[in-house]
Amino acid sequence: MPVRIRTVRRIYGLLAAGYLACVVVQVFFAGLGILVDPGDLQLHRVFANVFEFVLIVMFALSFLGDIRGGLRWWPLALFALTALQHITIQNVTGSLRALHAVDALLLFGLSVHLAKRSWPWLLGTNRAGKASASRSEDMKG
Repeated sequence: MPVRIRTVRRIYGLLAAGYLACVVVQVFFAGLGILVDPGDLQLHRVFANVFEFVLIVMFALSFLGDIRGGLRWWPLALFALTALQHITIQNVTGSLRALHAVDALLLFGLSVHLAKRSWPWLLGTNRAGKASASRSEDMKG
């Protein structure tokens, strides 16, 4: 495998792990704001804008790193869920606003999946995305 592809895939895996860490920190900041001090919600509001565009970078890297299947498209799904976070908190009223918390769970679950599937690239095994031999068509690499 060319060095460029290995390098891009390692960067992608690092960004996937970093994004997952940011989602966890984001939930922590929400907890601070809800359970400790309402003034801490500002951390939650600001931090979301810091890491959301990492997903677009990951999508672009998927082309440079010959990443196909779910690992190419899941970052766009996460970006859409992130956009839904903004929509549910800014434009939705009433009990539907609680979808913000449900969406956060989806962000976490999908982030775990993405990090888990790309983790082998950080370890240098080049087998990311292949959960089993029968599902090997999901991702090249």
